[in-house]
Order: sequence, then C-alpha cells, then structure tokens
Amino acid sequence: MIVATENSAGAALSISSVSKTFTSRCVLKSVTLQVQRGQGVCLCGVNGTGKSTLLRIVAGLLRPDGGSVVVNGRQRADHPEQYKRQLGMISHASMIYAELTVSENLAFAADLQGVPDRLGRVEEAMADMGLGPFRHDRAGTLSRGWLQRLAIARALLHKPAVLLADEPFTGLDVEAAGRLVGIFDNFVQNGGSVLMTTHDLRLGLRCCSRVVVLDRGAIILDAVTDRIDVERFSEDYLSYARSQA
Repeated sequence: MIVATENSAGAALSISSVSKTFTSRCVLKSVTLQVQRGQGVCLCGVNGTGKSTLLRIVAGLLRPDGGSVVVNGRQRADHPEQYKRQLGMISHASMIYAELTVSENLAFAADLQGVPDRLGRVEEAMADMGLGPFRHDRAGTLSRGWLQRLAIARALLHKPAVLLADEPFTGLDVEAAGRLVGIFDNFVQNGGSVLMTTHDLRLGLRCCSRVVVLDRGAIILDAVTDRIDVERFSEDYLSYARSQA
C-alpha cells in the first residue's frame, strides 16, 4: 500500500485508533489519520464506508467507541469551547435558518462564534461566495446551490484552523464549484487544513495534495497525489486502492 509519511507531532488534526459500531455493524475500525497544517486531504470511499461518520466524530457530533481526536493539541473533552472554535464544517445539514436573511444568518453565526469585527467579516464572507446580491433574501427562498454557498460562508466565517467538508460541491454549478476550489486553495495556502469527502474526485484532487481511501471501515490507501496515477484513480479509485494494498 502507498502510504503518505505524516508526523502526528504538531498536526492540525490527529485521529488516533478511532472505532465506531452501530448496533452490530462496525463502521470504523481503529482509524488513524493525521492532517498537517496547510494540507488538504481528500477522503474517499463508497457510501456506508464511514466517511461521514468519521467527520461527525471529529466535529464532536458523535462519540467514538474508542480512540481519540486532537485538534491543534486540544481534545474536545478537555477543552470543548477551544476545540469547537478550531473547526468549521460543511455538511448535508446546512445549519442555516430559513426565516433569516442571508446577512442575518451570517451575523447570527458571527455572534455565536464571537467573531471580531462582525459586520466586516460578514461582508467579506458574502463577497467570497458571491452572496452580496442576496443579502436581504430569506435563506428559505434560495436555490439549493445558493443555500450551499451560504452554508460554506457560515463554515468559514470564524476563520477556523481545520475545515471539515462533507460533499461540499453538492448542488453547486460550475462557476460556484470553481470559486469553492479557489477558496479551499487559499485556505490551505494560508495554513488551514482541510479534511474533505467528495464523489467528484477531479475537484477533490484539485483541492487536496493527499488522498485517503476508506474501505469497510479501514484505510486501504494513504498517498500524496503526485505519487498516484490520477487518471486511473479518478476512473475507479476503489480498484486502484485495492491494487496498491
């Protein structure tokens, strides 16, 4: 198996021996993974292989049966507020209030997160995602694509150290997807870390310098992208990963 050499010391995100079972089905089997500062990792796997479960555990939305997660040297149990502030999350649940306008949603999130220069940061976040023309529109009236843009702006509002992105390109058109790739690139270049799941591997590999494949709850491939055959991987990543094991 191709393995990326990573040092857990000083990693932005360190996942150690994390396991999770639902009823009698083992979803994660002692998964260990580090994401360094300034690194994007694309997490791949078929539906039901544990990708979203792993992201939910890192986000603190789900307790693992075993193992630990450390973000910038902090565990959630020991430093819950500091741990939470280090993370941003884009997920299937948008965490957006339908009755509030676009700007009100972001201002409310900024208040909850204690964002300094709240109004300035809200304007910046709207500009980043092209949301300015919709600032006074209620979120519940937005299309799926624009709602996803708002959810992304919300996740990045407090400038987290680690961004968890679960299928972030869902519902986005070509222009919005390209904009998001640029945002991820800028985030990583400025020292942020990304752990992403996506079925759009070509976009995922544009954002990430490292790829990890989960199969039946275990990592079967962990490689930097310049050491894999990107074309072959994009066509059938699971067969490719199994052939390297």
